[in-house]
Amino acid sequence: MRHCVIALLMLLGAQTAVSDDAVPASMPETLAFNVSTGGHPPFTIVHGDGRVSGIFWDVLSAIADRFQVELLAVQVPPKRSESLLLSGHVDVTMRAMEWVDDPQAFVFSDPVMMTRDALFVHRDSDRKIDAVEDLEGTLLGRLGFHYPWLAERLQQEAVSLIPVQDQEPMLRRLYDGRTRFTGAISNLHAGYWTLKNVPWGDSIREAPIRLDEVGFRLMFPPRHQALVPRINQELQRLRSSGELDRIIRAYQ
Repeated sequence: MRHCVIALLMLLGAQTAVSDDAVPASMPETLAFNVSTGGHPPFTIVHGDGRVSGIFWDVLSAIADRFQVELLAVQVPPKRSESLLLSGHVDVTMRAMEWVDDPQAFVFSDPVMMTRDALFVHRDSDRKIDAVEDLEGTLLGRLGFHYPWLAERLQQEAVSLIPVQDQEPMLRRLYDGRTRFTGAISNLHAGYWTLKNVPWGDSIREAPIRLDEVGFRLMFPPRHQALVPRINQELQRLRSSGELDRIIRAYQ
C-alpha cells in the first residue's frame, strides 16, 4: 500500500478560506481524514511514532489506494469536526447518522460496520442492571457523545453523568471507584478494545442492556457528494471480497 502522509494537525486556529459549494468532477488528489484527537481505537489508532491504523483508517486507505489518492490523517477534537468539515479544512470523518444533530447537512456513505453503545460495570458490583429502567438513581461515567436512549432519564434527572475526556481513564475510574460509579457508557467496540489492552480489564464487564445498533459510516461535507457513490462502490467491493470483514476482525 502506498505511503500515506500523516499530518497531526489540531486545526483550532486555522484561517484559510475554502469554498464549500464546489463539487469536484473527479476524485481529489488528497483526502484529509479526521482520525480524532489521539485516535479513537479500534476505529482509528494513532501510534507513538506517528503511524495511523484502525478499522476506518485501513478501509479508507484501501479505497484511497484504489483511486490513487493521498490520505492525510488530521486530528480534530470531536466537537470541532462538523464545523471543520463544512469549512473545508477536513474532508471526511467517522460518524453514525444518529449521532449528528443535523444529519441533512452532511453526506454519508453506506455503513462501514454496525456498532452500538454499551454500559460497562464492575464485575463485583452488587447492583443488578438488566434494562435502562434499572439505571434510575445511578452515577455513570460517559464520553462527550450523544446518547438518545438515555435522554428522557437525563431530563427527569433520574441519572447523573460524569463527563470524562478519554476512554481508558473513564473505565479506570469505574475500576477504582466501583462503590461510587454504577457504570460507564461507551461505544461497544471501543470499550472492549480498551479492556483488552489494560491489566485490569477482566474486572469490568458489559451489562446485559440491549441497545439498538447503528450504521457507523464515513461522513462527508456536501461539496464531496459526487464522491460518495464511488466510495460506496468500493465498500461493496471490499465487503464482497471478504476484505472488509478481515479488517474488522483484525481489531476485535
